[in-house]
Amino acid sequence: MPSEYSTDFPLYNAADLTRRRRGLIAKRKSDDRARVVERQFVLAEATAGSSSEFLAWFANISVERRSSPLLFRPKARPMTGQEIANPPLDTEQYSYSMLRNLPPRLAALPSFWTSYQLEMVRLELIDPADLATSIQSSTESGRGRLQRAIRRKKINLLDACTRTVLRQLGGLPEERGYVTTFVDCRMSRSWWRGHIANQVAEDLRVDVDEVWVHLRISDATWNEIQQHTVKRLTVIGDRNIRSAAVGRLMEASLEDSASKIRRKRVQAFLANVGVRCAHQALGLQTPLENLEIFRRMTV
Repeated sequence: MPSEYSTDFPLYNAADLTRRRRGLIAKRKSDDRARVVERQFVLAEATAGSSSEFLAWFANISVERRSSPLLFRPKARPMTGQEIANPPLDTEQYSYSMLRNLPPRLAALPSFWTSYQLEMVRLELIDPADLATSIQSSTESGRGRLQRAIRRKKINLLDACTRTVLRQLGGLPEERGYVTTFVDCRMSRSWWRGHIANQVAEDLRVDVDEVWVHLRISDATWNEIQQHTVKRLTVIGDRNIRSAAVGRLMEASLEDSASKIRRKRVQAFLANVGVRCAHQALGLQTPLENLEIFRRMTV
């Protein structure tokens, strides 16, 4: 395999993927048939040394027609389970670099990240069992977790493994809404952090790595920004406002606070930004002008 190359890949139909996901996750009051479907899906992934059974589960899903190829440039280095579940900074930067020119409209789609990661499975850059690696534990591999669930016939663990896989493959919009793409799917989260970090660095004339590190301080800062952008306070999605808000949070030394306190500080600040936007058109001002306004607000 060459050290670097370009490849095109199919984009799976979002509606078809939604139907297949629902067949796996709608099991709170499901019958045994749904359990069998789930078990087949997980067993296919646990098969050692082969990704063919896992990929076969997606074989009947239709693909979208595109006017131009969608290329990515992966390096030959396969990703580990821990890099997929909890990617360090260099892995996030690597993931972003592979799709640096990806249009944000595609990066916001769960179906895109499913399609993209399945292509990486085909190219043996991702072991499908690693998609089941728990984000809470660093001591057990994805394959070990899957085999433990199957061997001990733990229905709850089978369900947890399946949900972990689906989150890593783009998220669960049926349960979490479209914020899932920015928060639950680690590959997507890496891309969006890179995208936003580069915007902030350009808008505020600061170092991009410094911004990226700040967005990784904890899940509190990142998750609150995305929750407000997608679900609660969509004005934060305006680049002129978001870059300034991130810049102000960077100045607030959030890393010195405990996680719960940090989350409350971010929530309160973003709520105050919303109040300010209600009577002032901050989106019409530059990020640097907004940063000066936000510096007069408590974080």
